[in-house]
Amino acid sequence: MIKRFTVRSKSLCLFTLALLYALTSYAQKGDRAKTGDSAPVVKFGQAAPADFSSASMDSAGAVVLYKYGEVRFDVISDQLWLITTHHVRTRINKKSAYDLATIELPVRRGKAGQHEHINYFEGYTYNLVNGQVEETKLPRAGHFTDRADDAYQIEKYTLSNVREGSIIEYKYELRTPFAISHTPRTWYFQQSIPVKWSEYRITIPNYFYYNIIQTGYLPIAVNEHNEGSMTLIPGEHQIGYVAYRFAVKDAPAFRDEAYITTDEDYLSKIDFEMARYILPGNHQQTFSLNWTDLDNTLLGDASFGGQLKRGGFMRETAQTIIRDHADTLARVTAAYDFIRKRMKWNNKTSIWSNNVKTVYEAGKGDAADINLLLIAMLREMNLDANPVILSTRSHGRIDESFALLKKFNYVVAHVWVGNKDLLLDATDSHLIPGMLTRDCLNGQGRLIHPQKARFIALNLAERSVETVTARLSISEEGDVSGAVQMLTGGHAGWETRREIATNGRTKYNDELRKERPGWQFDSVSVDNSRAGTTAVVTSCTVAIANACSQAGDRLYFRPMLTEGHHQNPFKGTERLYPVDFGVLVDETFTATYTLPAGYKVEELPKRALVVMPNNGGRYAFDISVNERNELQVLSRLALRQPVYPAVEYEALRELFALMVAKQAEQVVLKRTTTAAK
Repeated sequence: MIKRFTVRSKSLCLFTLALLYALTSYAQKGDRAKTGDSAPVVKFGQAAPADFSSASMDSAGAVVLYKYGEVRFDVISDQLWLITTHHVRTRINKKSAYDLATIELPVRRGKAGQHEHINYFEGYTYNLVNGQVEETKLPRAGHFTDRADDAYQIEKYTLSNVREGSIIEYKYELRTPFAISHTPRTWYFQQSIPVKWSEYRITIPNYFYYNIIQTGYLPIAVNEHNEGSMTLIPGEHQIGYVAYRFAVKDAPAFRDEAYITTDEDYLSKIDFEMARYILPGNHQQTFSLNWTDLDNTLLGDASFGGQLKRGGFMRETAQTIIRDHADTLARVTAAYDFIRKRMKWNNKTSIWSNNVKTVYEAGKGDAADINLLLIAMLREMNLDANPVILSTRSHGRIDESFALLKKFNYVVAHVWVGNKDLLLDATDSHLIPGMLTRDCLNGQGRLIHPQKARFIALNLAERSVETVTARLSISEEGDVSGAVQMLTGGHAGWETRREIATNGRTKYNDELRKERPGWQFDSVSVDNSRAGTTAVVTSCTVAIANACSQAGDRLYFRPMLTEGHHQNPFKGTERLYPVDFGVLVDETFTATYTLPAGYKVEELPKRALVVMPNNGGRYAFDISVNERNELQVLSRLALRQPVYPAVEYEALRELFALMVAKQAEQVVLKRTTTAAK
């Protein structure tokens, strides 16, 4: 594991700031961004009647009127500290937002008395009564402390006299010893309620070298920096500094849209990671200044690269696999299956392992333990196996522009088979070689290799496939019966296999019935025995009473039955964020209906085909009557990109809207005159 370092009196680290990303170019020293600076003037402890009458954003449960944060470095009692000041003013519009009157602040606990602490906290509640502002100060009993765990405690402050229309305001100073955390906390411009003004300032002495990443989809109202000199350490020479100022105006409430990874990928924010330090006497260490540094750091770390060399205890098993299997793929698959059968995943993610031999003997470990163990075994088989680090979807995307080690939380195995990349994750017994879990399909991973390090696509082969094939008959009474076969493959098949393994086939059959109310299942069989694939085939015979509605001599029914999409997941007219399905999608429904005697088709839905730009996706709907007076239906959705940028959102939304509409259309059957007589 990479060790943290401690800074003591006059042994400060020398860094130079590196700002790696900004939405707009830096202005010249002291200049404002081109968008202008309309920062409100808000004085803590002073509220006026006009503050209660803002007309914008009133439909939200609450609105942050002003949010200000400032970070500076200081030396107190011969120790280096990060001093963070927060000032927040919020208007409460509805009772649903009363919980915002309780402010919870996590505070880190260190060792040997090195703890974060709240130096002061002040708070007020303002109410407008008969045209006058009445203020209520935070009561002494409004503060209490909860112990979260050994690493954190929670300081809670509850403001009183809060009602609809109140304004709450608080200000506090957080002091953080540099010894327990030398990285400023993430600053969020956007949150779950609207924010009218959010401003962040940080002054960084030229002792420190940080990667600073500004992310999100909102425009920056202020983006500026100033340079100067300061004295940070008594008795030392002055040093230079860079003071940054960022602000976002009128940030809308963040909405959790359909098909996104994690909120952290889309919220507008500024994040930090230490890149490197240089101690006096030119003692220095690089953490992640660039990708080569990151690669070398991992390869040289005992908890990562060191574990790949410790597979000697598996040599006998490795030699047995080599002897029993002739080709490379068979050997890789055998080693993969051996580790998966022996090891049990504890559902934890990591890129570090302390001792793969201990993990092997215990038969249980986290993702790094198991997959580094697999790599070590493949190396004992004389294969060029190496780790690929990645960030899971729930952890957030990585950006290839920034070598930030903390952005990675998972590791899988990589090996070349037939000059092609093959990725292996031994934490899941339902995967096949070359396939990763859906949570791992998150853009690019980083192949850590002494000579051939590079980024590698994580979604190399598998799609999510769902196919329904039906042969059905319609009775004169409007009932439908026959045989239905449902196939799930790729990632959909993997999910089905996991569901059956976790809950059992009885529960799986129960869910099948629950999802299709009105269906009577006369028989159900499930086949998931196909080796080397994730496919699951569910075959059943069904009877659906009153599937058709009857009016006079006509029958009306939806040929998709219950198998279509019933609503468009993309309701908004515009979207700032990409649409991330994670995998390619292929959904197909085909059915052949035998019509009741004496009936013919009077009205059919029209055929349809919609194709997205650059053939990024398509939906086809075809329906016809064959020479045997059978109705044949085909519906197919093919999404050929795992991720669609925001500029393609409108086309994707229109595709889904047409699909939902077509799948809801009805067929009209009419009884012929001859049959009626």
